[in-house]
Amino acid sequence: MRILLIKQLFNPEPTAKSLDFALELKKRGHEVQVLTGFPSYPLGEIYEGYKQKLWKREVMEGIEVIRVPIYPNQSDNGMKRMLHYLSYAFSASLFGPFLVKRPDVAFVYQGAIPVGIPATVFKWFRGIPFVYDINDLWPETVAVSGMMKNKRLLKLINAWCDFNYRRASKITVATPGFKQRLIEKGVPESKISFVPNWSRDKYSTAGLDEELKENYFPGDKFHVLYAGNLGVVQALDIVLEVAQQLKQEGNSNIQFTLLGGGADEARLKNKRKQMELDNVQFIERVDGGEVTKYLNSADALLVHLKNTDLFEITIPSKILSYLRTGKPILMGLKGNAAEIIKTSGAGFLFEPQDADDLKQKLDELYHLSRDERKNMGKKGIEYYDNNLSIVASTEKLEKAFFEILKQ
Repeated sequence: MRILLIKQLFNPEPTAKSLDFALELKKRGHEVQVLTGFPSYPLGEIYEGYKQKLWKREVMEGIEVIRVPIYPNQSDNGMKRMLHYLSYAFSASLFGPFLVKRPDVAFVYQGAIPVGIPATVFKWFRGIPFVYDINDLWPETVAVSGMMKNKRLLKLINAWCDFNYRRASKITVATPGFKQRLIEKGVPESKISFVPNWSRDKYSTAGLDEELKENYFPGDKFHVLYAGNLGVVQALDIVLEVAQQLKQEGNSNIQFTLLGGGADEARLKNKRKQMELDNVQFIERVDGGEVTKYLNSADALLVHLKNTDLFEITIPSKILSYLRTGKPILMGLKGNAAEIIKTSGAGFLFEPQDADDLKQKLDELYHLSRDERKNMGKKGIEYYDNNLSIVASTEKLEKAFFEILKQ
C-alpha cells in the first residue's frame, strides 16, 4: 500500500506520529511519503540547516519527505497562529498534488484544522481517501488557549471542523473523550476509532553525563521535572506558587525544573526572577533523543494543564514518555489522563491550578521511601507496555487503511 502522511509538523520537530510512525509502516511493507512544512516548532523560526523555498525533497532513514513553505509563528497571537496553520494548508494544496506519487490512502494528522484543506484537495482532484487523526479538538482548543475569543470566528471554525469530519473516510481519536464529544456533534460512531498515541521520545536508560547531572540535578535535592511546551494552557504559574510556599517554609530540599520553551516562557522566567525563587530552574529545549536522559535524572515528573472541561478528554503526549521512564508522576489533570494514573498506580493526582493540593501531594511523594517511589515507576512502565505501544496503535491505523480501500 502507498501511504501519504499529511502533517504540518514532522521531524526534526518534536511531534507525535512522525518519522517513527512512517518507519513502522515501512517495516510492514508499505511505501510511505510525507508532505510537511519546513520545521519551525516550537521556536517560531525556521530550524538551522533549512532554508525555505518552493519545495524541498529529502530522505530520512529511507522515508521520502517533501517540504513546502510556511509562515513560521508560535506566538500567542491568534491571527498570526492561524496564518501559520493556513500557510502550510495553502502550500501543501498548491504544490502537493504535483510533488507526491499518487497514494492509495492518506493519513492526516490534525493538530490544527487547516490541515484538512490539502486532504480535501487530494480527495476531490485525485480521489484519495483519508484517515483523519484528531489530537486536538477545535474550536475548543483555541477558545481555551485564549488565542481567539471572537464568537463568530469560533462558530465558523466549528462549521469547518464538521466539513472535515464529513470528508474523512475514517476518523481516529487520541482519547475516548474525543470520541464521545464527536458523537455528540453528530459524527457517526461507526466512523470513529480510538487509537492512542505513543511516546515519541527515544527510550533509553542512559542518564546525563556527570557534569550536566551535577549542574542540573545535584544529589542533595529532590528534583521535580516538567518537560514540554511552556505555553499558556499549561498554566505553569502553579509551579512558581508551590516553589514560593517551599521557600517560605525554609524547605530547600525540593527543586523544580522546567525543560522546554514556548509562548509563556519569557513571562514565567521574569516572574521567577521577581519572586526571587532559587528553587526553580529553566533548561532550554533539547533534541527529542536527549529528553529521556533528563527524565531519568529526575526524582518525579510533573504534568499540568488548565482546569477546563476540554482537558478532561485530553491525554498529553508527555504522559507517555513519563510512563516509559519509570518515574512517579504528579498529574494536575482530570478525566481520561487521570484514569491512566489511577489504573496504573504510577503517581499522584492533584486538582488542576490548585497550588495547595499540588504542595500536599508533593509532600506525600517526597516522604515515600525510595523503594515505594521505584515501585510506582515500575507500574507506569508496565501500563505503557501493555496499552500504549507504537506496535499496537499502528496495527489499529493499518486496519483503518485497509477498511477504506475495501469501501
